[in-house]
Amino acid sequence: MKKQIFHLLLATVITVIYSACGFLKESESEEEQAAGFTNTLNENLGGTQGSISEYFYNFENDVNATFFRYNPNLMANYDTYMDYYSLFGEDPTTMGFRTFPNHLVAMTENDEAEFTERHYIDSLSVADSVVYDSVQITSTPFKNLEALEWNLEAEPSLQRYKLVNSDWVLADTMLFYTDTFDISAYWAVVDTPFIDDGLLFVDSSEWHDTNYVFFADEPLRFLNTFEFIKQQLSSDSLVFRSNTDCNDNGQWDEAEVTITDYNGNGIYEVLFEYSDNNNNGEYDAGDDLIQDYNNDGVISVAYEFEDMANGVWDSPEPYYDIDSSGTYDLNEPYQDRNCNDKWDDSEDYADNDNSGSYTDGDDFTDSGNGLYDDTEEFTLKDSDGDGEFEQHLYTIGEKPDNLIVDWSDPANPEVLLEIGLGDDVTSRWGTVYTDMIEEVDFLDLKQQFVDEMDSLVTLFTREEVGHIRDASLAPDDYYITKSEWAKTAGGQTERFYNYHIFHEPDHLNQIIFPSYFLPVGFYFSPNDIEDGFWHKKSLESEVLYYTYNGLLRDGEFVDTSYFDTTNIAVYFIEKSYQVESASVTVPAGHRSSLDSPASDTTFTDCFKVTQTTTMTMVGSGVDFGQRTESWLAKNKGLVKSEVYVRWTEHPYSSEWTQNNSYLDTLNEAWVGLNRIELTSVDIQAENGVFKKLTQPVSTVELRDIGDHPDFDFDPFHVSTQIGIHTLDLRELSE
Repeated sequence: MKKQIFHLLLATVITVIYSACGFLKESESEEEQAAGFTNTLNENLGGTQGSISEYFYNFENDVNATFFRYNPNLMANYDTYMDYYSLFGEDPTTMGFRTFPNHLVAMTENDEAEFTERHYIDSLSVADSVVYDSVQITSTPFKNLEALEWNLEAEPSLQRYKLVNSDWVLADTMLFYTDTFDISAYWAVVDTPFIDDGLLFVDSSEWHDTNYVFFADEPLRFLNTFEFIKQQLSSDSLVFRSNTDCNDNGQWDEAEVTITDYNGNGIYEVLFEYSDNNNNGEYDAGDDLIQDYNNDGVISVAYEFEDMANGVWDSPEPYYDIDSSGTYDLNEPYQDRNCNDKWDDSEDYADNDNSGSYTDGDDFTDSGNGLYDDTEEFTLKDSDGDGEFEQHLYTIGEKPDNLIVDWSDPANPEVLLEIGLGDDVTSRWGTVYTDMIEEVDFLDLKQQFVDEMDSLVTLFTREEVGHIRDASLAPDDYYITKSEWAKTAGGQTERFYNYHIFHEPDHLNQIIFPSYFLPVGFYFSPNDIEDGFWHKKSLESEVLYYTYNGLLRDGEFVDTSYFDTTNIAVYFIEKSYQVESASVTVPAGHRSSLDSPASDTTFTDCFKVTQTTTMTMVGSGVDFGQRTESWLAKNKGLVKSEVYVRWTEHPYSSEWTQNNSYLDTLNEAWVGLNRIELTSVDIQAENGVFKKLTQPVSTVELRDIGDHPDFDFDPFHVSTQIGIHTLDLRELSE
């Protein structure tokens, strides 16, 4: 057996026609477009006709009917009742339907004083109520510095230390206290402001409470100190230092002495007097002469300043040998000791003692850094705690890009790519820095204020469901009916129900919540459907069955179209209504036992009503269609009804149309969504005059339906429906 589950939603688009126009909200507008449509309501058709109260229901009568109810899956796979019964040996889900002729809906603007009156609830009111409460205080979150790691993966000019931090460290505490205040409770049916016209429906399924809280002038103050051991970069901040000792002599120097700005560019620099075409570092044949700037007769380089050296032999600047080649490569990090932004090898020397390395007494070339150095910047800091500030030859930058070198062994300085908790380092000049990442006591004082309550006033009201804005209709113009059914799955039975409200202004109208689809449409899965449609918040009246002086007529056609402008989108609505004489067969015959299937019964005195609605979103052009086919039999009411839906079909290729296996001759893919078939009905006629004399009609407010035994204590709720059809979204995932 092949099962097909179609995830669809019946989006009932409500537009009030004729006398129902007054139900539209002021924020929305509708424009009738009648050109080119058929309307036979004012014509003499001359065919079969019958009173709507005989073919649908006379709401003055007690009606108890039972239907077989087919969800989308059953409707798609079983054409008839016997198809289903032959396979499963049991009936489909049954749905009961009944009228309530002795109960009417009433709640008008004249009821304001009664329904908004506030009543004191002594049992819920307490003087000097003591409430135990608490306040949670949370510390300032921070992260511990666990390590410093040099980022070798970055471009050489962008390399720096990465701060390796822990997860967020925080703590909280709960402080308990008591608050004393008065509690006053009131109840009212509805809150103010009340309606100015029409009827107001409220839901009696639950109370809605509104709290009014009054506070003291001064709030309560709570304090707490959190204690932590925090890991952080030491105050020396070595990784953020920028060296300013540009001649690397360990002492502060003024600006270097200038000689002459030979080329007149305003910059003191080292000038090459030739172009070294063969890159051998000296002027010879093949090189191009530029100019003998200092006129010394030697073509070499000309210094425009005195390049100050440090008076000591300089070893190679320490670097990290990434490839272990033993030689410096341009991508390798180094410690720039003389501020010239390039790696410098050791100074040339004469090995006077033939030791194989530089030793004191060897002659060497004492070179500067090849750049003009202005007066050296410094940072004042009392590093030895004697109360005097010393000049330290560095500035503090914003980036941790100072490569740390440990000079504990001056002959073999070590580049530190990783620095951990408690690591020490010795500078080139012998200064020892301990605990570059240190642990310190961290005290975090936090405070929090809480409003101190003086009194609490609670108002309980019923939840508002909807407001019908039609002052022309009296409360006794509305009739309540009810459908209910149950489903069993996994050994659990779940009960469902719905109320259907009708009234008869000029035609037979139904009170419902209009619904529309959101952009972009094409919703089939349950999640998409629930998020893809929206309902108006107010109840509105829609024509369910058009009548001519209360009569259904064979051959009746009513076509309408209009633009419906809402707060979400503009929709173009097209509706087609058709009535024809027909016969229909349903499983409503005599049934001697529930152990045998229901027998078929054919009703020949019957009207078939077909209603088709197409909703097109202006702009996107997406349209949603709904078609309802209903069979109404004389003195039996509704005996069969089917609902179909569709979305915009692909204009060029049926393969791109969703559910294309259902395409008809008009290239429309109508998918069955719900079907009900009558299986039994019991109608007890009432004499209206006798009833009013012996059993006056009682009035029940819609909000109180859930408190009334005749309605099985079931509250009114929002739903999607047409006629007595109810479409439950939960069925779409079955």
